[in-house]
Amino acid sequence: MCPVPPRQQPYQIASQLGFAALRAHPPTPERLAALGAEFHNGRIALSALTQRVWIDLDAEQVLLEDGRGVRAAWALLAIHYLAATKVQEDRREVSLAAFTENRGYISVFRQRIIGRFLGTVGRTSDGFIAKSEEIGGVRYDGPGVGYRFQALPRVPITLIRHAGDDEFGPDATVIYQADIERLLPAEDRVVVVELLLDTLAGKPFTDREGT
Repeated sequence: MCPVPPRQQPYQIASQLGFAALRAHPPTPERLAALGAEFHNGRIALSALTQRVWIDLDAEQVLLEDGRGVRAAWALLAIHYLAATKVQEDRREVSLAAFTENRGYISVFRQRIIGRFLGTVGRTSDGFIAKSEEIGGVRYDGPGVGYRFQALPRVPITLIRHAGDDEFGPDATVIYQADIERLLPAEDRVVVVELLLDTLAGKPFTDREGT
C-alpha cells in the first residue's frame, strides 16, 4: 500500500514565502507610513477593518491585540500588502474589470462575490445596512445602498446593493480604489472582498477555523 502523502497547507507555504520576502527586503519606515502601518516594539502594526493586527517578522506570526492568531487568509493578505513596493496613490474608483490580470475572472467574480453577497448579507437592504454599520462601514453617497469599508489602510472596498424592479432582481457592485493594483496581487483583490463578506456574516478574524 502506498503511504498517504501529508496534507498540503498552501496558506502556510505562501505565508512562509511572504515572510521570507519581507525579511529579505524589509519595509522602510517611509514605506510603512505610506501604507498606513508602523513599527511598534519590534512588530508592525496595521489596521484591518475594525481590528488592529500585529505582524512579527522574526516569529512569522500575524496576531490580534489579545495575542490570538488571525485567520490564514487575513494573515497572508497583510503580508502581501506590506510587501508592496509601489505605493503611489491613485484614488480613482474602478471595478475589477479595470485590472488587466483580473478581466478573465469577471464571470467567476459575479458568482463568487456578487452572487454570494445577494444570497446572504445583501439579501435585503435593511440587513445589509445593519451588518455594515456593525463593522464600521461608512455610507456611500450614490445610487443604491452602499457602504465603504477600510479593509486595510490603503484598501477601501465599497459594496453597493441595487434594488430590483418588476423585470430584474437585485444586483450589486464592488468598487475598488485604483491603486490596489499596485498594493495587492490579482487573486488578493478578490480575496479581500471575500474576507469582507465573511466579516459581514460574523465570521471571526481568529484562526480557529484555519482559513
